[in-house]
Amino acid sequence: MTLKAGDIVRVEATYEYVSNNPGETPQQALDIAFERARQQALIDRFGLDVSSVSETLVRNVSAGEQSVSSTDVFSLGGTSVRGEWIETEKEEVLLQVFENGFWRVRVSVRGRARNNSVAKAQVSYSLVNNAHDRENRTSYYDGDDIFLKFSSPVDGTLCAYLVDEDQNAFCLLPYQGVATGCQSIRAGEEYLFFSAEKDPSADEYTLSCQRSSERNAVYLIFSPNAFSKASDKASGKNWRDEYMPRSLSYRDFLKWLEKNQVRDPEMVVVREIITISK
Repeated sequence: MTLKAGDIVRVEATYEYVSNNPGETPQQALDIAFERARQQALIDRFGLDVSSVSETLVRNVSAGEQSVSSTDVFSLGGTSVRGEWIETEKEEVLLQVFENGFWRVRVSVRGRARNNSVAKAQVSYSLVNNAHDRENRTSYYDGDDIFLKFSSPVDGTLCAYLVDEDQNAFCLLPYQGVATGCQSIRAGEEYLFFSAEKDPSADEYTLSCQRSSERNAVYLIFSPNAFSKASDKASGKNWRDEYMPRSLSYRDFLKWLEKNQVRDPEMVVVREIITISK
């Protein structure tokens, strides 16, 4: 049977991750392992598009008495996974041990995915902590501001969320004062979001962390077709007595995202991991 673009199929994979960062927390190691397991499942089912592989990273790390040597496809230059993850059905931790100062984690995942060969808008974005910066930034310090630069070749709708380590999904865009539940994007226009200097009605955001280091995921969701943000509620204040953006649970956020992706094959979902340190 031939798989057509947009057909949703079940995929699964097992992945073993060995940390090379002495400061990585158990949760951070788990997050990375599950993220890579999902990628491995997509690669196994749909393969890779390789435009110009400029580097192959082969890592030899000690894992107790066992030597692990693997080609890390997640670090190959100019590669992209053909498949698109739609829904996680099961996640399982098979092994999690701390050996020689590093975490070794083996996980398995099962979910639903589809071939993403449907042509999608090539959006341009960068997360920055200074409105004048150009390059995308993934490492921040507690107290840093964050801004989003965004442009699209077509008209559409954009939403932005930040998911923290406590599994809260905070709605960053549209702003809290916007009643329509969406942010309209005009083709070819360069936007700077989260800047009151650029837009007096904008919500501004300062990053914070309670632990020594935290990994958050920023989701950018864009489509040339109309959609609205997920149903959320007021979050109240954080431990610093600062008001937080409206939010919902990460699980409910993923359910909302899944429904929109199934309905709209043209939807573009960008997931960017950022690290916030003390």
